[in-house]
This record gives sequence, C-alpha cells and structure tokens, in this order.
Amino acid sequence: MVSSSGIRDRIQKLVTKYPTLRHIMVLLTGTAISQIVVMGVSIFTARLFTPETFGQFAVYGSLTAIATTIASLRLDMAIMLPEDDDEARRIARVATLSNVIVAGLFTVAAFALRDLVIAQYDDPELASWLLMGGFTVFFVAQVTMMQFWYNRKTQYGTISLNRVQQAIGSAGGQLGFGLLGLRSLPGLIFGTLIGQAYAFVNLRVRATSLYQPIPDGTTSTRALLARYKKMPLLNMPNALVDSVRINGITLLIGTVALGAVGQFNLAWRILQVPIGLINSAISQVFFQKLARVRPGGMLPLVRFTIIRSLLISIVPFGLIYLVAPWLFTFVFGQQWDMAGDFARALTPWLAMQLVTSPISTVFVVTNNQQWMLTFSVVFCAAPLSLLYFSPLALLDTVFWLGLLMAGMLMIMLAMSLLAARGYDRRRPDPAEPGTGADPEPPEPTV
Repeated sequence: MVSSSGIRDRIQKLVTKYPTLRHIMVLLTGTAISQIVVMGVSIFTARLFTPETFGQFAVYGSLTAIATTIASLRLDMAIMLPEDDDEARRIARVATLSNVIVAGLFTVAAFALRDLVIAQYDDPELASWLLMGGFTVFFVAQVTMMQFWYNRKTQYGTISLNRVQQAIGSAGGQLGFGLLGLRSLPGLIFGTLIGQAYAFVNLRVRATSLYQPIPDGTTSTRALLARYKKMPLLNMPNALVDSVRINGITLLIGTVALGAVGQFNLAWRILQVPIGLINSAISQVFFQKLARVRPGGMLPLVRFTIIRSLLISIVPFGLIYLVAPWLFTFVFGQQWDMAGDFARALTPWLAMQLVTSPISTVFVVTNNQQWMLTFSVVFCAAPLSLLYFSPLALLDTVFWLGLLMAGMLMIMLAMSLLAARGYDRRRPDPAEPGTGADPEPPEPTV
C-alpha cells in the first residue's frame, strides 16, 4: 500500500517533469474552491430567493454577458500573442479603453430601451435595475483582460486566487443580502457586484508589471491593431454570436415566464460546476501552449486534448443524467422541481461542451477565425429557431435542444482537427503567432 508521503512525492515528480500539469493543478485548485463556494451558498440562496427573482437575475446576467463579450473587441486575447511584453501592454491599454466605452454604452442603452424591456418581460423592476449593468460589464471585462496578462506571464497562482476571491465575494454578498431581508433582484445584483468589484481591485493592485510605462520605440497602437485586426473583425463577431446563442436561450425562455427561466438557469449554473472544475484551468493553460506550438506539433496536441476531455466527461455527466431530477429537489428545495428535469435534458450538450472548450482557441491560433464564425452563426441560429418555433412543451423542447447542440459540437471537433492538420502542413513563419518556440509533444495522461 502506497503511503501518503509516497503519493505526494509521486505528484511532485509529475508536476516537476510536466510543467503544463503543474499549471493545470494550480488553476484547478482555485476553480474547485470557487465552485465549491458557489455550490454551497446556492443551497441557501435557492431557499431565500424565489425562482422568479432568479429569473430576473438570469435576464440581467444574460444581457450583461452579451455586452461583456464585445467589451474589449477580443483584443484581450491578443495580449497572449506578441513576443514583446511592451506590445502586449499597449494592446491591454486599448482593451481597457474599449471596456470603459462599452460599459458606458450599456448603461445608456438600458435607460433608452427601458420601455422595450418592460414590454418583453412585463417587469418594471428588471428594467430599472438594468442600469447597474454597466458596472458588471466593466468589472468582468477588465478582470478577464488582466487574467490574460497573468496567463501570458504563466502566473497561474494569481489567477487561481482571484477566482476564489470573486466567488466568495459574489456568493457571500448574495447570501448576506438575502439574510438581511433584501430578497429581491437588487439583493442578487449588489451581492454579485461586491465580488466582481473586489476581484477587479485586488487584481489591479497586483498588476504592477502590466501598467509599467511603455518605452519609446514600441510598435504603435495603429500597427498592432493592423497586425491583430482579425480579433475585432472575425474573432469578436464569432464570440458575439456564441454569446447571443447561450444568452439568447435564457432571454427567450424568460419571455415565456421568469419563473421558468429561473429554473432553467439554476440547472445550467449547477451543471457548469463539473465543467468549471476542469475546463477553465485546461483552456487557459492550453491556450498559452497552443500559442507557442510550431507547425508539426498542433495536431497531436489537439487530438490528445480531445481524447482526455472525452474520458474526463463520461463519469460525472453519466451520474448527473441519472440523479438530477431527485438531486435538485433534495438539495435546493421543492420549489425547484423543474430544474432537475432541465438538468437531465441539458446533459448531452454540456458534456460535449466540456470536450470542445479546451480546443476552441485552435481557430484563433491557426488563423482560421472565419471557420469558427461561420459555424457559430449556424450554431446560434439552430437552438434559437428551435425554441422560437417549437410546438412542444418547454421541457420537451429543451430535451431536443440538448441533443441538437451535442451533435453540432461533434462537428466542431472535426473542424478543429482539420484546422490543426492544415496548420501543421505550413512552413514555419516567425511572423505568425504560435511560431515562437519549438514544438512540444503532448504530455501523457497521468
């Protein structure tokens, strides 16, 4: 029998031999703690707030998420690509300015379109509190931008700690307001903003290297925007379409009943836990790794990542499918009886999402954003059309929705392999992102 010290020694040898594994473990630790916090607090907030209140908050979150997606024009991802740190800092400055502008425009739009929101959701309270969305957009977009800088510097401990701080702040804030009696939409919004603001301030204080003065002679902003023009021109529309797809589902269900979208949103959030425990860590580390792979090493890395993700997804999502209807009412209370059925219907889609998420950045690194844009348009139109035109009951429609999206994600896996194969056939070009280091073979499974 292996002793605990022997296990620790073996793990230490593995993470020393395989740096990528070490980075994943660091991020996985922070993500696991944050997800455990959210899960634990959700047990209590689900009893303090009604499904209708969570439905209001789901609409608020969906609208701010769409704005956050385009806030930085996707230039935050470009921070990873230059060889020179000063060029990356200059890109970060542009992304920050864009975040401020988009956040301001969101608040203006929320004020101007207040009557339209009331007409769609029959909820003046929701329309009024959407004015706070500009703060959410700025905090989330700016934290994401700074995390790309720390990803570039392989400072994964800072990213991991920040995730825990944000989770504790937001979940704890919601619980605190609920216990104090503010069990309406403002309680959920202000509780979440506490965590988002705390994560932003804490990360900003630590980001001294990001905000160092940029020396003369650094490539100009105009030249950098020209170099990475595919980010706002192709990658941003792609991300926007993807965000409209995910959040549009919530927004469409919300027009039927805010209580129904509250049930759906709880199922979605809880099912994101096994994905969040694994994917965010693997995705960030593998984006950094993919950005440095030269032609010849891309396909083995992508294939290895897909196989590993498939193996990881089988057990957790199989269990979720079996126990979800019973588990949701047991953990969150009888008022969430529909959430377990929604969770079972969504299982195939979210299992495939776990598989595709780590390799989604392949299209950026291989300069094939136009492929993903075309796919994303179809991937967006299909579920929204199904929801809008389906004659079936809502739960039956969501069941077919899960199967449809899982099938389409399998098509995306095939596309990622084709993109990687095409990239490996190129001649190495030092001017291209992802050609700055020798190819590394994929690390074996542990």
